[in-house]
Amino acid sequence: MLNQSIKKFMEERGIKQSFLKEQLGMKASTVNALLNGDRKISAEEYFKICNALKVPLDYFKSDLTDDNTK
Repeated sequence: MLNQSIKKFMEERGIKQSFLKEQLGMKASTVNALLNGDRKISAEEYFKICNALKVPLDYFKSDLTDDNTK
């Protein structure tokens, strides 16, 4: 799933949720919910996450496709 891939990406690179929280301008609880799958990631949030992580929008593309089939 998309959220798991983003979380794994961050863990592998030592990126803290607090960094993403600051970049997105969200509460820590909201970022936590996004990354744990308790809340869907909107298109705007996905764009901001990719921007913050400095990856192209299609970086997690296969995960987006997989999510649409479930």
